[in-house]
Amino acid sequence: MTRMVALLLLLAFSWAAYGQSEDITPLEQALSGILTIGIYKTAENDVVMGFGKPAKSYAEIAYERNLQMGEAISTGSGFVIELGGRFYILTNVHVIDAAEKGEGAIYAYSIQRTRYPLRIVGGDSFYDIAVLEFDGAAPGPEVQALRFSDREARFAQKVYAIGNPLGKYPYSITEGIVSGKNRAYHRPATGRFGFLQHTATLIWGNSGGPLVDEQGRVVGINTWIETHEKNGQEYLFSQLNFALEGQKAIQLARNIIANKGRLKRAFLGIELASATSLSGIESPPFINALLENSPASEALKEMKGATLARINGEELTTLQDAVRILEDLAPGDTVRLTLKQGLARKEVALVSGDLEQKRLEQIAHHFFRSYTDYSLSENASGILLSSAKPKSRIQQFEAVGVGDGWATFNLIDGQAAYGLGALGGMSKQGAMRLYRAKTIQEAGAVIRFCAIEGHLGATLIHEGAYAGTAGFFMQDKDWNDVKVLYY
Repeated sequence: MTRMVALLLLLAFSWAAYGQSEDITPLEQALSGILTIGIYKTAENDVVMGFGKPAKSYAEIAYERNLQMGEAISTGSGFVIELGGRFYILTNVHVIDAAEKGEGAIYAYSIQRTRYPLRIVGGDSFYDIAVLEFDGAAPGPEVQALRFSDREARFAQKVYAIGNPLGKYPYSITEGIVSGKNRAYHRPATGRFGFLQHTATLIWGNSGGPLVDEQGRVVGINTWIETHEKNGQEYLFSQLNFALEGQKAIQLARNIIANKGRLKRAFLGIELASATSLSGIESPPFINALLENSPASEALKEMKGATLARINGEELTTLQDAVRILEDLAPGDTVRLTLKQGLARKEVALVSGDLEQKRLEQIAHHFFRSYTDYSLSENASGILLSSAKPKSRIQQFEAVGVGDGWATFNLIDGQAAYGLGALGGMSKQGAMRLYRAKTIQEAGAVIRFCAIEGHLGATLIHEGAYAGTAGFFMQDKDWNDVKVLYY
């Protein structure tokens, strides 16, 4: 009995220490778990991560003074969760991927405007989710972890987006409903499913903040607003907002934390491709190549060129269908592939491996051997592109397209060697999203992330100076554009 009384007194004291009345609403409670994230040091390219007893409510604390973020270069939102007795911060990769490594690059601000240094635990650009951690002292008692809803969001359910739009209006709350589920996210390249569509208005700076239900439970991580470019003008569609689904988000976060910062993925060793004809029609996915000493290299050695019709019994007609199905695989899973060669069908079963560092390096070497005149090597200064051909061809970027117009490229004789500055996706209109590629492993990750667009862009370095931007285009023997997917 004595222990029970002591416990009750402790709980009562803890609640009093927060100075909150018992009629606090669940949404107001959620405010204490929201952070504004500021980036203070950026790299050249993105990386393809107590108070006493106030008699004030959380809302009063949040809005009583302006948030001063000093010299922050960029801002975003995030929120605190607790896993295994430790506090973590979830946000979007695109909020923090330009941050430098090391101390002083990322800070978060609590509801009390207390500034906390953060470090990146890991993340996944594919789903745009990053996991961060307090770097040093644990957060004060004003920071309380949010909980994920244990139920999937329902269609037409009321939801609220909380974050810091434009980095100037912290703890802004907008209301909406869930208007769609399992949408595909197409930025910057490979579409991946698992995103909620909702009508709670988002503005730049809301990225990484939570989408919560009426109980303040997280049902998603706000990720992007739909935009469309037409005639050189960017249009924003404020009713088309998207958040990574909560159940998917917590599953990914657990995976990233358990595997030392990376998402553990299945690897088969297949280069799937889809050729686009001059009329714009994409072919069904087919096996374009097999990577050596991979799970698929022996099982599918006679099936190069075969069309992939089904994966684990699910029919597919596009590369995006393959992404949707293959992303649910884990290393060690058995995969059944139904293949067509002419009129014949064949089912092949194989056990998936793990997408390890050496596999990303293998993908990078394979891509450059297959689609460029250059091979890769690595030294202390980064990646070197080298060609043994007397006239190495390269697509030199000339001008950006306007509206729906294509960018201009000129096929030139390049140098025998270049340094690789950055690598990433490039649209035919010339829009680029480049990522750091200082190692062959990083280059492989970018290629796997972006090659489904059918073309990559890269900044080149020659004799220590910028040597232009190149486009690497994949084409088949009939000069059709080819999009590829490595799994």
